[in-house]
Amino acid sequence: MKARLTKLFHMLGILAFGCICMLCAGPTTKAHAQGFFPFQTLNGTWHVGVTQVNCDTGTAMGPTFPSYLSFFGNGTMAENTSNPGFAVGQRAPGMGVWHLSGRNTYYAKSVAFIMFATPGAGMVPPFSAGTQTITQTITFAHGPDDFTANAAIEFADTTGAVYRQGCAVATGKRFK
Repeated sequence: MKARLTKLFHMLGILAFGCICMLCAGPTTKAHAQGFFPFQTLNGTWHVGVTQVNCDTGTAMGPTFPSYLSFFGNGTMAENTSNPGFAVGQRAPGMGVWHLSGRNTYYAKSVAFIMFATPGAGMVPPFSAGTQTITQTITFAHGPDDFTANAAIEFADTTGAVYRQGCAVATGKRFK
């Protein structure tokens, strides 16, 4: 009988220790999940080269321009761009969310305000005041410090009516 009680108390101690370890580890979110490469995550700031492309053919539609993306451990993100299609001060920085969506693949969605309208000129199309939403799939294929991305872009006016859509490809390099 004494051996059974000792065994029971030993098992309860192990169970209690396991529960304490789980509580100390804290909650796990998809944003903290890792992909194939050890310690791979989007957390951090990235220097990104963005190229607008024809959605049907993938053909580049202008020069590559730089952007910065910052991904935070709570699944939120911030971004800013130097897209030459916008007038100075026309586009505000974007804010959004991200999560792991598959092995080596992340989903990110951000939105930025377009502060004022501009008429089109030459290769630059007109913009209405409203928002720009970027939805992208980010993939790690060559290690934890480089990614590629495919993005869908949507412009909406101040009523929320979508007036233009586009596509882009990007390459990101971890900012160190």
